[in-house]
Amino acid sequence: MDTTRPAPVLVDDLIPIILESEDHWWPRDFQRLALVSPAWVSPVRKRLYAHPSLRSYRACHLLARTFTENPELLSFVRSLELRPTADEQRTLDEREMQSLRRILGLKGLRSVTLGGDLAVAAQRFLGVMVDTRAVTELHIDGCMLSKGRSTSLAPVVPSLEWDDAIAFRFPNLRSLTLSNVLLTIIPSMMDRPSGLTHLTLNNVDLDVGFLPDICQGSWETLRDLRVIGGNTVELDDGIRSMLEMCENIETLHYEAPDLSSHASVFDDEPPPCPSLRRLCLSGFDANPQTLQAIIQACPQLEDLAVLGRVVRVSPAQWASFVTSGALTSLRRLVAPSGTNQPPFTFWSSTERKELYEACNAKGVELASLTSKGYSHLVIF
Repeated sequence: MDTTRPAPVLVDDLIPIILESEDHWWPRDFQRLALVSPAWVSPVRKRLYAHPSLRSYRACHLLARTFTENPELLSFVRSLELRPTADEQRTLDEREMQSLRRILGLKGLRSVTLGGDLAVAAQRFLGVMVDTRAVTELHIDGCMLSKGRSTSLAPVVPSLEWDDAIAFRFPNLRSLTLSNVLLTIIPSMMDRPSGLTHLTLNNVDLDVGFLPDICQGSWETLRDLRVIGGNTVELDDGIRSMLEMCENIETLHYEAPDLSSHASVFDDEPPPCPSLRRLCLSGFDANPQTLQAIIQACPQLEDLAVLGRVVRVSPAQWASFVTSGALTSLRRLVAPSGTNQPPFTFWSSTERKELYEACNAKGVELASLTSKGYSHLVIF
């Protein structure tokens, strides 16, 4: 009797499930999987070309050539990340520019990130894009050029000019992130498209303009505002105005440079924030009066984080803040690990225990972190 069993066969219908079960595939993994059998080719292509990330003009040229020779791949692209940087010893040739225009002309893109050389006067490249109505997420990142090229005689400044022409090109934009750029905001001459819900400014310096104008038309829809680094002294008035004009903001994350010793926007006539549910202030000179101002301005607060090495609130004052019950909806508190007396002194285990017990009695989750640790942790 023959007891030999046939070799196991993988059912083709399982291939998409296998690919979706893991989010950390590398391009070389896809290349190898595509060689397993013809049944793997189409599912692998959908994943491989869904989110192209290009760091050189050569890569842009190769991808543009691939799309020209295989137009069926165009339907797979959902997001795009372009961060090419030119060699200082030469200029771009026509072939490279044509490839760049070919890629920026892709249709159906939902998320776009421009960095490298494309973050210098980024509005030029946003103007080249074709199907901008499909874009819901936009990120301009000048990180690679924010300190200038080492071989350049003059610094290269990543920048963006936001005006009516750009705003109307992206009528369905929901999330806008600007990182390491010099921002110019031109006042609107008419009502702009509405719908922006998330705005993030990471190490952005406002050169010209009034900050709320960047989301003009979306003052009622903005829900999430995050400002990290930059010149907080110059940005404070803009942040305060945005809190006054965008009454439906639910999340505010405002992080100053380390040891800025600068008072927060809640220390001087704080604007009312009736809808604010999540608040993080990091790097500001906070004191017990700051906490009282937050109570008055944000009565519906659920998550509160006040961090940094210049916070002048003792564990006993934190405990009093929590046990007062003034913030009836508070469910989570993130506090620093010490108090700036000065100098900054870490809390003892006894002090931490007393604060923990005070929070526990009120049903408030407590996390105690340094500002450095917090910068790498997503609280909300």
